Amino acid sequence: MSMEKGQPPEGVELLPIKADGSPITPNLYDPHQYRNVPNPTSTLGTFVHVMKSALGIGILSVPYAFKNGGLLFGVFGAFFFAMLCSHSAHILVHTSYKICKKERIPVLGFAETVEKACSYGSSGVRVLGTVLRNVIDWYLMLTTVVVFIVFVGTTLREVVNFRAGLDWSDRTYILLVGVPILLITQIREIKYLVPFSAIAGFLIMANIVISLVFIFQEPLSLENRRMLPTASTVAPYMGIVYFALDATCLIFPLENQMRHPQHYLGCPGIVNVNYVCLAVLYSFFGAVGYIRYGDDVASSIILNFPTENVFVSTIQVLSALAVLFSVGLIFYVPTEIAWKKLHTKVPKEWSGLAQSGLRLSVLALNMAAACGIPHLGTFMGLLGAVLNPILALWIPLVVDTAYRWPDDFGRLRWRLVKNFVLCCFGLFLLVTGTISSVNNIIALYQ
Repeated sequence: MSMEKGQPPEGVELLPIKADGSPITPNLYDPHQYRNVPNPTSTLGTFVHVMKSALGIGILSVPYAFKNGGLLFGVFGAFFFAMLCSHSAHILVHTSYKICKKERIPVLGFAETVEKACSYGSSGVRVLGTVLRNVIDWYLMLTTVVVFIVFVGTTLREVVNFRAGLDWSDRTYILLVGVPILLITQIREIKYLVPFSAIAGFLIMANIVISLVFIFQEPLSLENRRMLPTASTVAPYMGIVYFALDATCLIFPLENQMRHPQHYLGCPGIVNVNYVCLAVLYSFFGAVGYIRYGDDVASSIILNFPTENVFVSTIQVLSALAVLFSVGLIFYVPTEIAWKKLHTKVPKEWSGLAQSGLRLSVLALNMAAACGIPHLGTFMGLLGAVLNPILALWIPLVVDTAYRWPDDFGRLRWRLVKNFVLCCFGLFLLVTGTISSVNNIIALYQ
């Protein structure tokens, strides 16, 4: 029986071919060289995105976190959680790279990496991998920008109504901010969102600088300032700082779109430099804010500033604009995953129109929810408290353990022990975060 020209015999797998026609053996295959990214992001652009993804207006709550954690534990915790976020990113991306190299695949996403890593385990683990892939995909697709839209609209309402003497409703402002959000969310490439992340980062830094002006108006004193947390305050501290630093859902979308993905990890590497900078910034701002206001520091330090001062309104407007310019990056993840599932069903000539329609439809749903569901942010906080420890900590540990099983854990199986300890810590975060969010919901309706 004759074979078609160029087809290998049954059971024989052809190796990838270099440009010169020579085959590439599996151990020499570099997935980074075989990625086909039409509009790759530069190393600097990716750093800007990574910095912005983990630096949000949540930093204005860090002084309140230090009130719960104390100065000494607060600084230590900021560096610990920054290292933990960096470690999770390294686990996921490095494992994905090793799988791509072994199976000669150019690139894998978050959910695909989890499924592939679990495929190296037993049948039960393989089933778990399939389940986790579906859960991750659906969770990321259902990630909404509702809370951010509500924040921008209500913040602008407070400032404009107060300064201009107007009486416009929240819904009016939400619909008004929907116009620029509509334009921003139609940007499909991460590369073209870099300027928006840069502007958002600049606005947040401006907020911090203005806040520091208020903080340093009077001499700082350590008198009656707590150094360590109590048993009841350690969990609120961890919840604020850890969730402010976490940006797990953007790890793969950013790394997969890089022109030089080898710059993402390693030393110094984008991830490491980013989290060192954030740890220093969070530690400094949280410490001086708590030292300045002590136990009177509010949940957002803006609330400690005199409301009649025009700079307070400036901080509020800058916060709203920073979130507004961040919406495009947040919106990218769910729409990209949804499009990957839908694009095969759309004719190529209708691709551009279909993508625009998908983005418009998703935004319309978010706008409708923002206008129609009161106190949605509180319930989204509960969802984040439950799912974030799973997504940001447990799943990276599952990926690392499943891929290394059974013999690749190092001397005395220290990596397995480390993963178990961190898994227990994730359980602690999940339980305490859930309890705190449920208490907030109960207080809301009392």
